[in-house]
Amino acid sequence: MTENKGLFVLLDEIIQKYVKDYFTVIVKNDENQEKDKAILGVKDKEIVTEIDVTRRENEVIYAVDGSSRSLISAGGIISINTLAISSSTYPIIGVYPSLFGLPSLPIKKPFIGLASSNPIKGKIEPFLYSSNSFFTSVSLTGEPFLSIQEPERIETELRSILETEGLKITKDKGLTVIDGPLFPSHIYLPEKVREYIVKERIKVLDEKYVGIVKRLDKSNLLVNTLKDSEEFISRYKINPRSFLSDEAFLFQLVRFNYNPPYPIISVGPLIREIDKIRYYVNYLVIPYHKYLPKFSILRIESLNKNAPAIVASLPFSNDGIPKILSIADKTAKELSSGIIKYILYSIDRIGLQESFKNKFEVYDLV
Repeated sequence: MTENKGLFVLLDEIIQKYVKDYFTVIVKNDENQEKDKAILGVKDKEIVTEIDVTRRENEVIYAVDGSSRSLISAGGIISINTLAISSSTYPIIGVYPSLFGLPSLPIKKPFIGLASSNPIKGKIEPFLYSSNSFFTSVSLTGEPFLSIQEPERIETELRSILETEGLKITKDKGLTVIDGPLFPSHIYLPEKVREYIVKERIKVLDEKYVGIVKRLDKSNLLVNTLKDSEEFISRYKINPRSFLSDEAFLFQLVRFNYNPPYPIISVGPLIREIDKIRYYVNYLVIPYHKYLPKFSILRIESLNKNAPAIVASLPFSNDGIPKILSIADKTAKELSSGIIKYILYSIDRIGLQESFKNKFEVYDLV
């Protein structure tokens, strides 16, 4: 009995001292490095509302999603970035790059990023680069990509550019949902690159665009915004300060305050600002089944106050996201995976398996 008690004490100390701090560090890399802070857009006691779903039958809905994968070798990094657009009328509007018989999108931007371990020997000749818009070895700043950088650095830049090009294609055609934040934090990117990407996206966005963030286990924006609200704590009998993530907080918020059949809940809006553009951040909690405590928890970002109701009205897939977004997500990932596999096959075919392929690490292939 004493040994068991000692073990549990040790586990508690490890969880409190190390696991908690570990997750806190991860969270800081996500939310806390963003310059924009959130404020409540309503009174504390009005932040939680139930949503009555009204299906949107006539409006055309689009979804834009990108995918990134990288091959890492002793010689450098090959980053592959793809884009897919789906719609409520046609499952796949188009993809970029266009392979495997899929319809093409009118985009002329690099989807392959190359970073050599030796920027002198590995540079791409100017005449070759200028005649081909498929790949690049330099950043938007004009500086070469280097293999000492994280692959996320290259992936984030190229994928963000492609996704903004996709948003331009759906402009004024209907509602567009985006996989990810309306304005991603781009923490891996240099300041100049971030500024360029944000300005380009601001030119495109209006109330017809909605960003959907699917993973909130490392996000604490809502928790930090509500942590000092005694009125909220008194009303809902739950303390945001007790939770490491928005996802955990929202799950318990519903469990503590609602009984089956569970309604669809919207929490928000929070208001954020970037380059003098104000937009709304809401959290949507949708039960997979009205009588089971299992929920899809999403962050909804838009210039439109009614975005949570709009998203809640869309048909959802079994994995808890709008079906239209799920199609775009799956298509973009399969496309990038297919390209990576083909590159590996090509390396085998030219006889470089022992000297080259075995040095590869496949990044985010599954």
